[in-house]
Amino acid sequence: MNLLAFGIAAGLTAACFSSLSYLVSRHHGTRRPGGSRRLLALAHVLMAVACVPAFLFAVPPGVPVTAVLTPAVWQACLVSTAAYFVGTACVFHALTRADASRLSPLLGLKVVALALIVSCVLGQRLDWRQWVAVALCGVAALMLQRGGADLPARAFAVVVVSCVLFAIADLGIIAMIDAVQQAVSIGRVRAGGVALALTYVVGGVVMLPLVAAEYGRPQPPVAGDWLAAAQYAATWLVAMLGLYSCYGAVGVVLGTVLQSTRGVMSVGIGAVLAHLGWHDLESRVDRIMLLKRFAAALLMTAAVAIYVGNGS
Repeated sequence: MNLLAFGIAAGLTAACFSSLSYLVSRHHGTRRPGGSRRLLALAHVLMAVACVPAFLFAVPPGVPVTAVLTPAVWQACLVSTAAYFVGTACVFHALTRADASRLSPLLGLKVVALALIVSCVLGQRLDWRQWVAVALCGVAALMLQRGGADLPARAFAVVVVSCVLFAIADLGIIAMIDAVQQAVSIGRVRAGGVALALTYVVGGVVMLPLVAAEYGRPQPPVAGDWLAAAQYAATWLVAMLGLYSCYGAVGVVLGTVLQSTRGVMSVGIGAVLAHLGWHDLESRVDRIMLLKRFAAALLMTAAVAIYVGNGS
């Protein structure tokens, strides 16, 4: 399999499993004691345990671990990790108030955040086609907001904040991959593996105090809570493995296009679950509203494709 085909497969895997992870989060975050707060903390400790050996494996044989941990790598890692954690906490919060099929396509608004960060903060000019794409994202978001019962204003605002944070996290991922390559002479896919493992090891360490706090509550975590966290951790870690591999193989441009397909996937998965009677996960809507959601998700994907296709 050539690098392009590998990158496309990795990107689609990331889109699919991130869609599934949102459903797992909504399922357990609204049912178990401690809600999404506990699920997020326990899952990241489990991911850290899995990523310690992954990090050691990803570092080339004979290369000291300290050689990889340069100041540039740490800086990018901390920025990306902090933005990711706060953004994920926002999404978890929103998932307790709205269906995953409504929220996941809206995360394509990240392209708007990227446009503003790149143009206003980094000083890079965008051409008119890119701004058209940004406008299309806004139209798609409005369609999704009206695709059935209106999304609560608070949940919509939380999603917008998460998009800004995820945009910052993605820029941090690319910076970390670049820094790893500068520190150690390895390919970008392997550098992405190093970046992924380091990010989630750090994330797990950050979450340890929160896990300890959960055991001090009147209803401490039980085996069922850890099982729920393991289910979320497995789906999210596969999604992130696909995302980091995709960025390493084909870059953030094509990677962003592929990741945006999660909106279409979420709408499709949500429709199936609603049809099967899983109304606690997905509210059932009529065919016209479902078609509107699909159209909005596809428009969001097309807008992201236009933006990144003319971006670099």
